[in-house]
Amino acid sequence: RTKSGESFAVADLPGLIEGASQGVGLGTQFLRHIERTRVILHVLDMSASEGRDPYEDYVAINNELETYNLRLMERPQIIVANKMDMPESEENLKEFKKKLAANYDEFDELPQIFPISGIAHQGLENLLEATAELLEKTPEFLLYDESDFQEEEAYYGFNPDEPEFDISRADDASWVLSGDKLEKLFTMTNFDRDESVMKFARQLRGMGVDEALRARGAKDGDTVRIGKFEFEFVD
Repeated sequence: RTKSGESFAVADLPGLIEGASQGVGLGTQFLRHIERTRVILHVLDMSASEGRDPYEDYVAINNELETYNLRLMERPQIIVANKMDMPESEENLKEFKKKLAANYDEFDELPQIFPISGIAHQGLENLLEATAELLEKTPEFLLYDESDFQEEEAYYGFNPDEPEFDISRADDASWVLSGDKLEKLFTMTNFDRDESVMKFARQLRGMGVDEALRARGAKDGDTVRIGKFEFEFVD
């Protein structure tokens, strides 16, 4: 909440770097948060204390966002230069700005950069105010193109008399999904491709799986299984 009383929700998406390309089979847990996102804040460690290059981290994050193919790169961005209380951070920030300017198209507007220290609570108020202001003038984004939904409709050519899915509870307290229609969708999905996994997640939601799990008492973080495939329920 800002000093002026404005408030907004923040979704932490750490998995976009760590294993986003390998672990997208669990991508369902990101989708729920990404769908609500209108502004992206890149929190970068300017101290480079672990030998990382802040600019390379920034590029890596944007590459992961782009590979998700969820129109995430259309959203405005704010760069949060964190750990500015550390000795090397000022110099690293100068170098970061040089690299950023050198690699940006001259017609593109550079993202705002806010130096902060999370541990010392420095610079946070300016960051919050700027974020609230940007959210105020940023509309919600359509997550998918209309063609995605048109293509999806072709998958629903099953016999309407077939049961949609069944939910049971395993001995380890995980939720188990089964059913002919669901299993057909599962076998048609290439889990090595990000887009296919995300399409499968949308199809599950369209079938009402999320709502049914919630009605049965599924909680945030519960394990859900379809055959040998596991993912985390996000409420």
